[in-house]
Amino acid sequence: MDFLEKLEELMGMEYGSTALLAKAGEIVAERAREEAEDLRDEGKVEERMVTELCRVLKLMEMDLAMVKASVKEETLNERLQQAKARCRQAILVASSF
Repeated sequence: MDFLEKLEELMGMEYGSTALLAKAGEIVAERAREEAEDLRDEGKVEERMVTELCRVLKLMEMDLAMVKASVKEETLNERLQQAKARCRQAILVASSF
């Protein structure tokens, strides 16, 4: 969850490039998935919660890919807002663990 919170903060700041932001999002999503799967394997989290988190993380990664591909500033801002919303959603799911 800490990684997701840091990513959300990063999305709210001025960043170097959309490609770097998208890559950071991929890394954070992968790390969150690994942590959730470890907790599931230890029996601390239900399978359905891990599945929901993975679903939201995948959507966030897709939104960040769209941020990376955005050409117009308006489209970039819309996609970035959507990615931030997905990140907040992932934080909520992860906090329920």
